[in-house]
Amino acid sequence: FKVGRKNEAVVSTQSTGEKPACDENKIQLFNMRFCPFAERTALTLLAKKIPFDNVNINQKKKPEWFLESGGKVPVVVHKGKYIPESLIASDYLDEVFPEPKLNPSDPLQKALDRVVIEKQSAIMRHLYPIFSKIPNQIVTMEEKLQHFENLVAQLETFEEELKNRGTPYLGGQSPVMADYMIWPYFERIEGLPILMGDVGDKFVLPAHLEHLHAWIKAMRSTDAVKAYGFSPKRMATLTKIYNETGGYDDALKESSGM
Repeated sequence: FKVGRKNEAVVSTQSTGEKPACDENKIQLFNMRFCPFAERTALTLLAKKIPFDNVNINQKKKPEWFLESGGKVPVVVHKGKYIPESLIASDYLDEVFPEPKLNPSDPLQKALDRVVIEKQSAIMRHLYPIFSKIPNQIVTMEEKLQHFENLVAQLETFEEELKNRGTPYLGGQSPVMADYMIWPYFERIEGLPILMGDVGDKFVLPAHLEHLHAWIKAMRSTDAVKAYGFSPKRMATLTKIYNETGGYDDALKESSGM
């Protein structure tokens, strides 16, 4: 199964109309192709090679049937039950479909990995004001540069974690749940130098974060990220179109092939 640049949805992109039917024994994912949190669950499904029906939700025109599920992506539907929240849904999938296992079997290591996930989730607090258009708020370039400085300071802790582990991935020689839960932030970070245009050189990750750069390269080589991830150019293009028009579907279409 592949959700890539030539196939944005397995089932369809839904904005209005009836809820798409789904076999109770098959996984259905309510998704938004541009959402970093929904990407977490999509990567989990792809890494575990779980067949699923993907339903992209237009966030500007959420259908009534989707609002009944909580109105936020991602949502995994299995056996007629809704499982929201990216980390909860991903953990559920890892339990129900045990091979290949993404969470460590050692409870202590799972807890330590979860600490890393939670700590690096703070990235979005600094990243969002740089790349996204915030309603009724203007973020100046000076403020964006300060956010990026804070983001790099946050990433120093991840650099240290990777250095201490001494392996290509947090999971050792292959990626684990923690790698996939953190990865979506970096697709957006890599798009910043292109998105920011003439001042893009001020939004490049410093070279001294060498373990982080190696981890990014390793993650780009995984099957799940190759199937689902955005290139830096496409991420920047998507963001620009989305911010200018609010047209999620238009952004996907106009950036296809990048």
